[in-house]
Amino acid sequence: MLHASAPDPEFQRLVAGDPRADLTRIAIELAQDAYPDLRAEPLLALIDELADRVRDRCPSGSKVRHVLGQINWVLYIEENYRGNTDEYYDPRNSYLNEVVERKTGIPISMAVLYRAVAERVGLRLDGANLPAHFMLRLGDVGDEPLFVDVFASGDLLDRRGCQQRLVERVGRPVILTEGEIAPCSTSTVVGRMLLNLKGIYVQAGDFASALPVQERLVRLNSTDPAESRDLGMIHLQLDQPGRAIPPIERYLADKPDADDAPAVRALLSAAWREIARLN
Repeated sequence: MLHASAPDPEFQRLVAGDPRADLTRIAIELAQDAYPDLRAEPLLALIDELADRVRDRCPSGSKVRHVLGQINWVLYIEENYRGNTDEYYDPRNSYLNEVVERKTGIPISMAVLYRAVAERVGLRLDGANLPAHFMLRLGDVGDEPLFVDVFASGDLLDRRGCQQRLVERVGRPVILTEGEIAPCSTSTVVGRMLLNLKGIYVQAGDFASALPVQERLVRLNSTDPAESRDLGMIHLQLDQPGRAIPPIERYLADKPDADDAPAVRALLSAAWREIARLN
């Protein structure tokens, strides 16, 4: 898989703090890092077509549960979308174009698609950045929020059902806090998407694929010194000592007394020696 820097105006809006940054377009821009020839408009048109089919079945004034039911019918019955339980850590599961084409993905990428369809039919859904599992959340339905488990055919869950679903996933008791079930920002969603990809690529030793992901994490989390450190480490893995030095130096300037600072300084010294050798 080839990687190249892609124009990313929507991601730039997110980094600048614009609350109107569009999550669907950002997801496409992330995919364009891995698929440079990917065009946004045909993918957006496919999402529009899914939404049109839902809209046709939802008369004006339709109740929320009816709209959600029609989204579920289109996505999971007619289109046969499924959570990818067999190859959960396949990086394709994290890219929106692959999710749409292969009709499978992980919870957060499927949530991006589901939310995009819902938005187009006038239904606002927020992300719920739950531990070990990502869901969507609809507030103002009775006294408790309603959760949509997009990974499980759009199951609608109350708070207790949401907790039980997490228990099934992690194999231990779970008590969700108010902070954990609160609506999360677009920045939080994008950060979790990037961290998922980073973990997959680093675990696989695919540092070339991890690089554009890590560059975005540095831009998104500019106040987190650890992201600069990790960018430097990836450059070192790619035998790019010159590009590794600035982010590593930034990390050490911000965290001179960090537990890993001696090891990081040793790597920095080795990078400088390699630069001197090459010159």
